[in-house]
Amino acid sequence: MAVVHHADDDVLKRPVAVKTLDRGSAMDDMRRTAVRREALTAAGLVHPNIVRLLDYGESNADADTARLPFLVMELVAGGTLSARLAEGGAMPVREAARVCAQIAAGLAAAHNNGLVHHDVKPGNIMMARAGAKLADFGMARRAGETTIDRSGYVWGTPAYLAPEQFYDQPTTPAVDVYALGLVMRACLTGQPAWPGRTVEQVLLARACTPVPRLPDGNRVPDGLVRLYQSCLARVPADRPSARRVARLLTDAAEGRPLPHRHKSFIGRALTRTGPWNQHRSQKS
Repeated sequence: MAVVHHADDDVLKRPVAVKTLDRGSAMDDMRRTAVRREALTAAGLVHPNIVRLLDYGESNADADTARLPFLVMELVAGGTLSARLAEGGAMPVREAARVCAQIAAGLAAAHNNGLVHHDVKPGNIMMARAGAKLADFGMARRAGETTIDRSGYVWGTPAYLAPEQFYDQPTTPAVDVYALGLVMRACLTGQPAWPGRTVEQVLLARACTPVPRLPDGNRVPDGLVRLYQSCLARVPADRPSARRVARLLTDAAEGRPLPHRHKSFIGRALTRTGPWNQHRSQKS
């Protein structure tokens, strides 16, 4: 619903990125509100692994259109993680661990400020030279808010939503950890956990397939597999914090072995029924 432009700041003489709504979204009050919310939520976040917001404003393209909100952000020289995976496929284990550790660190900073990103996915991760950066806080929520809005729409990307987000349960930092686990899998395999070109295809894949394991083989260390499993635990309280995930992934990126068990629940994290089916049975 938005377009990002490469622009020049004539006052401070620096390149910046300017994010504006596209013409089709400019008349939608809900989408204009989402841009303003992104500005308010991102304004207080300063972290090396979060794309920094520099300014917010509104402009009139012409007399017949609504005022267009826009965000001015730091310009990140590099593409998205999704583009990197599409071009290069699966990452080496240490590179995948390093990228996900950096995003986990950014999430931990947001969580410390009471914010849940709510849309962690490869398309919202920028691959800067200095390290990966988390972008797009347009769907961010305060902890305790819900995923479903007053119109009944679920906000988020279906392939990366935590199971509780489909059922109007309160949003917690655990939803970001779940999505980060799926990002980790995408980095290690080069593919999303539930493929599909449309929302319907993704939802059907989730309904029919339990949480996918990492492929068998010796390429991914056992400790990293266990961490992945814990991030995708069905019960939100069973997932580790983003801060702990960042520490463990940093160890993995530097070649240090991870603990044999992070918590007692890890061994059973993926032995239960898949999260979608489990919640469906509870709702029926």
